[in-house]
Amino acid sequence: MIKKLVFALILISTTVQSQNFVKGTMSPVIEDLEWVILYQLKGAKQIYIANTAIENGKFQLNFLENSPKGMYRLTYDMNNGGFVDILYNNENIELKFDPTFPSGTLEIITSEENKLYTNYHLQTDAIKQQLDSLQLSYFRLNDETAMKFTGEYYKKTLENYYELQNNFELKSKNQLANHFIKSNKKYYSPEVFSTPQEYLNSEKLHYFDFINFDDAVLQNSIFYTEKIVDYVFYLNRSDDIDVQNGLYKSAINDVAKKMGDNYSLTSATLTTLMYNFAQLENIVIIDYIIENLYKKLPVSYQNAKDVEAIQEMVKLAIGKKAPDFTWKENNTTKSLYEANEASTYILVFWSTTCSHCLNEVPQLYDYIKENKNVKVIAIALENDELGFKHYTENFINWTNVLGLNKWQNKIAKEYKIVSTPSYFILDSNKKILSKPEYFEDIKAYFEK
Repeated sequence: MIKKLVFALILISTTVQSQNFVKGTMSPVIEDLEWVILYQLKGAKQIYIANTAIENGKFQLNFLENSPKGMYRLTYDMNNGGFVDILYNNENIELKFDPTFPSGTLEIITSEENKLYTNYHLQTDAIKQQLDSLQLSYFRLNDETAMKFTGEYYKKTLENYYELQNNFELKSKNQLANHFIKSNKKYYSPEVFSTPQEYLNSEKLHYFDFINFDDAVLQNSIFYTEKIVDYVFYLNRSDDIDVQNGLYKSAINDVAKKMGDNYSLTSATLTTLMYNFAQLENIVIIDYIIENLYKKLPVSYQNAKDVEAIQEMVKLAIGKKAPDFTWKENNTTKSLYEANEASTYILVFWSTTCSHCLNEVPQLYDYIKENKNVKVIAIALENDELGFKHYTENFINWTNVLGLNKWQNKIAKEYKIVSTPSYFILDSNKKILSKPEYFEDIKAYFEK
């Protein structure tokens, strides 16, 4: 299942004296929330501005002198993605919100710009949801009278939406919020569609109708990133992996065409998409983006460190060749890549001090011991040799590797092991086929 994805943001620091401020009150007060950080959002970059302690749910942060107008982010919970986005246009900002549900509770006390933009989202999001619900209801109806009523109600609601949208565009004229309001406008068909496929086709066809990719204000925000991520990941779905990857490629190409020769935006957007695909461990699409789009940008817009970091994230993805490692066996150095005893390999990272391991690993041994096509390499992460020597006497058919220094062991770090037992199933070429979580998952893999 695709989860809402977190955007890849590059952190940059800067220091200058302050001027205007943003003041906040969080209710209820959560003791674990101790700090709030102010960032400027600029494309795919998150530029550090300031931070302060939260005291009894309250905080105040100063904007830098001559801070540029644009979108800023107040981050108060790094672990759980807690943040509030605001527009800064040379005015003080005061707000209140519930830190457990900021998007639905944000109240702007001071700042006409943010009051307008927040009200715009509250009102238009509600009517958009109503239009989408009416369309969905229409698909489910069989009664002609009900279908006619729904269709007429849809038309009236659509009129109300466009009237509301136009009013906010007029109210925000000559304001920073106007750039976002105009580009947040959504196309709706004059009449309800008869089939879900027609509806989806229209959503994709008209998704970028009102988005101006040459808008300098929007480029200095996270607006494009959010819109593009939604388009790529949530309007292009299939249960078939190959079809899904084809849809991804098509959507990414669509986006690249929309951005045209804006190389800065294209570079930032492709980087963000690659980070998101890295979270999904989709190496097919990452490789496609790098080879077909990213490497074709002017060299000055390519960042080798970003590409390296992304590839590091997916080095253990299914389909990748597992990292090689060596161990001593009867005074001879052996390596994973040189092993050629079986068509399938299982790597087991375990520990004699781990109760789950002492339960699962013997079960795995009994299950695999008669299978001549499978070779198990068990890496025991230990602080000493005592437990290793005692327990591995029972696993004579396995290759048993002692990994001293436990979590700091070189092999464990290479495979990013943070808990035991951890499993990897490899083919004869040491390509990763599966990463089972439990012993039962290994059984399911071989018995499918």
